[in-house]
Amino acid sequence: MKDAIKELLSDRRSLNAAVLVTILYPCVYFGVHLIGWGNGMFSWWQTLLAAPVMGLVFWVFTSGFRRFRDEDVTPS
Repeated sequence: MKDAIKELLSDRRSLNAAVLVTILYPCVYFGVHLIGWGNGMFSWWQTLLAAPVMGLVFWVFTSGFRRFRDEDVTPS
């Protein structure tokens, strides 16, 4: 288990992308509301709480998929 976590944390490209998603999520959400296209589904504090969750989910999926990108999965 510890080796898998170390391998996931060593993928700096996924971590950088997850931080970018965490920062951009509230910016896009509030920006859409400023131009009048928002749906008012979440309040500002719910959006700020959801941003790290979105970044975490993005990081887990991208780093998990990148672990297996070089494996050959074609049937023999």
